[in-house]
Amino acid sequence: MMKKGIIICLLALFSAASCSYASDMDILVQKLVDKGVLTPGEGQQILTETKEEIRKEMAQGKVAGVPQWVQDIKLKGDFRLRYQWDKAKQAASTDSQRDRARIRLRIGAETRVVDNFNVGFGIATGTTSDPKSTNITLGDGFAAKNIVLDYAYGRYTPDWNSPVSTTFVGGRFKNPFWEPISALVDGDINLDGVSTTLGYKVNDSADLFLSYGFLTVLENSSDRGDPILNVIQPGVNWKILDNVKLKSAVDFWLANGVKDHTAISYSPGSNSMGRLSDQNKQSSSVVYLHDYKSVVPKLEIGFTEPFFGFNTGFPYFGVFGEYINNLDPSEKKTGWIAGLKIGNEKVSGKNQWQFVYDYRFIEKDAFLDIFPDSDFYGGKTNAKGNHLSFNYGVSKNSVLTLSYFNTRNMTRLTNKSDSSRLPAQTIQADWTVKF
Repeated sequence: MMKKGIIICLLALFSAASCSYASDMDILVQKLVDKGVLTPGEGQQILTETKEEIRKEMAQGKVAGVPQWVQDIKLKGDFRLRYQWDKAKQAASTDSQRDRARIRLRIGAETRVVDNFNVGFGIATGTTSDPKSTNITLGDGFAAKNIVLDYAYGRYTPDWNSPVSTTFVGGRFKNPFWEPISALVDGDINLDGVSTTLGYKVNDSADLFLSYGFLTVLENSSDRGDPILNVIQPGVNWKILDNVKLKSAVDFWLANGVKDHTAISYSPGSNSMGRLSDQNKQSSSVVYLHDYKSVVPKLEIGFTEPFFGFNTGFPYFGVFGEYINNLDPSEKKTGWIAGLKIGNEKVSGKNQWQFVYDYRFIEKDAFLDIFPDSDFYGGKTNAKGNHLSFNYGVSKNSVLTLSYFNTRNMTRLTNKSDSSRLPAQTIQADWTVKF
């Protein structure tokens, strides 16, 4: 019995250090059986018991010889296959149409380095020139596709043992500011800088939160002042009744150094620009005419079954809205978004579904145009129109989505009544798998 116990310990240590449980351990036990140290029955019993002990240790995160931060790594990702159809009316009153097959792959990892401090990073398809998209269009002669660093951050979450929760993040990280839908800030955009989020649990029905971000927009050694953003978002989660809940916030997107700066390279060019002298980079450059200090109140109110005593067959019904007002310019500075959600609040399982409709109206200088949803009129401001989407859960981690955008420019090309507002339509059919 002592001999068998010693052998089990040695095998467990060997296997944990080598991390090749199935092959190396089997070979070693077989050699012991061949030399007569163990009988075939004892060898099989030892293999079974040792592998079970190792499995338990791995489940508890206690594998000898492997650093704890390696054992704590969590991997996640998703793959999306998309067919996209675009139709837009050009200035010459002719229509252009484009059909594309596109893919998106994102893989991320996070690990706990020390107590309360995590490090994470992610890679994705895409390019460094377009932060609004991680899509890759197929059909370029079978050329290899680009993979870029999508995000990399450190996160510190101190444990206060109180109703207050705090999170600090620095680096390049996912957008920490809540939106009912990814309309004003594209869902693919990750932010550069630092942010913190404070939470306070008032009671079992209400939570307060406050998020702040100091974000670097551009850094250039030739600039007298680099454009930066301070973003502040106070908000509340409130369970009004058992089947009625409200989430609301007010955003303050406060830009400094954007006015009189040359255009950001990935801007779609829809904000007001002008040719002024003696600017940041060189005389007579085309520069932004305004700063962007946008105030954005927003809310979503949701109802779950039953709705005021009636069963409708919809597990969730929600209405949401946002209002945008840029305090810097005197005109063309407002916008709004309003919509509804019907079905499941989130599609995360088989046969779950959700329908979303919203209408968007964003004037030319309501918001800095590097942020809005790239699928809605190319991410431009000075646009309005409809968006519809339907999501259906094929399985726990597989979702089909059909989206439709019908949009147009707000202003005509000329003052003539028949001048085109350049309408555009987009249809997207997506299959997304998460892992």
